Amino acid sequence: DLVHIPTLGNSSDFGDLSEARGRAGAAASLTRLVIGGGEKSPGATTNVIDSIEMQSQGNSANFGDESGPYNSQKTGLSNQTRGVFAGGFASPNWSNVIDYVTIASAGDATDFGNLSATKASISAVSSSTRGIFMGGRNPTNQNVIEYITIASTGDVTDFGDLLAAKSTSAGASSAVRGINGGGLNPGDSAGINVIEYVTIASTGDSTDFGDLTRSNYLISATSNSTRAVFGGRLTGNVNIMD
Repeated sequence: DLVHIPTLGNSSDFGDLSEARGRAGAAASLTRLVIGGGEKSPGATTNVIDSIEMQSQGNSANFGDESGPYNSQKTGLSNQTRGVFAGGFASPNWSNVIDYVTIASAGDATDFGNLSATKASISAVSSSTRGIFMGGRNPTNQNVIEYITIASTGDVTDFGDLLAAKSTSAGASSAVRGINGGGLNPGDSAGINVIEYVTIASTGDSTDFGDLTRSNYLISATSNSTRAVFGGRLTGNVNIMD
């Protein structure tokens, strides 16, 4: 599906992925979107990376493959050049792997470094220079925020902490601020409505931003420089966007 971020309204059909799957990671430049990994059915994952040319509607094309078998519950982030995928799960194992692709040229992913711990269902935000990973689970929820410098390779560095431990939240960002919305808290099956933010260029704990219109988890988000859009699950699969 596609939406025009500056204007309110429902989504419209864009095309199809190469195979039906969920819980994949996504990264993009201004012209190309790459979608890596995902869960095809409970217990069955894929390492396929698809690409989509965003200026023209249509189906995805094969881009390459991710490294490793832990390809469900991935997260992704990007600058204009590189797409970075992190974490993941393949029962009963969790992953700390970070790998990357050059968005403009198709090919398999290359090792980048490691997260501070094995985990999945992380949210991610980025600027042109820095990528930030927030929360996640293994199998309990985490409150850790950590970051990488996208143009280099290497392991993460500690950034700070979320307001609470959570997973399956969604991240969106401008060049300055990264926003985390929704997710699951420990022992909460209905999700939460909290939105919090960090200033990407600095380090420190997150700060309260406001609330989603409803408690939500297993959601996705996208943004331009001024607006973020959250959509997806609400105690079942729904089509509501904030």
